[in-house]
Amino acid sequence: MNQPARATRRHIPVHQIETTHAGNGLADVVPITGRIPSRLADILRGKARMSPEEAARVDELFEQSDQERFADAAARREAGRARLWARRCTRKYQTATYDQFHPQQDPSGTHLATRTETAHAVTGWLDGTRQGLLLKGPSRHGKSYCAYAIGHVARASGLYVTAWSMPVLNKALRGDFGEREGAAAWGEVMDADLLILDDVGQENITSWTREQLHVIAEHRLTAGDDDGDGGTRAYPRRTIITTNFGYTELVDLYGDPLVERLLEDATVAVVEGKKLSAFAADPF
Repeated sequence: MNQPARATRRHIPVHQIETTHAGNGLADVVPITGRIPSRLADILRGKARMSPEEAARVDELFEQSDQERFADAAARREAGRARLWARRCTRKYQTATYDQFHPQQDPSGTHLATRTETAHAVTGWLDGTRQGLLLKGPSRHGKSYCAYAIGHVARASGLYVTAWSMPVLNKALRGDFGEREGAAAWGEVMDADLLILDDVGQENITSWTREQLHVIAEHRLTAGDDDGDGGTRAYPRRTIITTNFGYTELVDLYGDPLVERLLEDATVAVVEGKKLSAFAADPF
């Protein structure tokens, strides 16, 4: 079977499809859509050179374009982080503030490695240098409220903040909620400026769980720059842990190496006193 003849397109040299030369400077060229200005075409072919003024103008335009793209990317990133915090922040803590603290919610704290005492361990923590804050105490005494109040202050200062209940995070990292949610969880716990881990010790603890928590703790304690530009982070990754368990109990659950890593650069504060929850008394 004969094939139909293919139409041939005559090759047209570049110089025949350029726009008419309209001036010596780029500013004088009036481009025609789909065509290369002849002055620019000559430069690209090496038949002409830009004047210093032309080169400076091109550099200025590129720089302006880069700044606009960076600003747009930063705005979109910030909007995404705001949506994430609104999603991760439990409804009852949406309006948590220092102003509503009961006195027991801002106790003194201790850095175990140096035995250094710190007054106002909760409200003063963000202004300090410790990367970790462990809030220990009985249920319904205000630990989680403290953590989320700090999270709101951090968000207001432009930090990337996320929060997870440890039982929920454990399932997310395992992929129980789907591959996409698991990948998102890993990204958050690794990269967030401030990570809140609520109810640590309440998850189903296995050797896999211990390993993942150790990886998270190790990564967040490092001050490296994940952007790959060789710099250092302007703000260290910081982590807040709330738990009902004391040191010995945590060691029994996770082992000495992991607990020591979690507390290596952390202030430990005990939140105790009176129950602050609506369920403090038997409601029915």
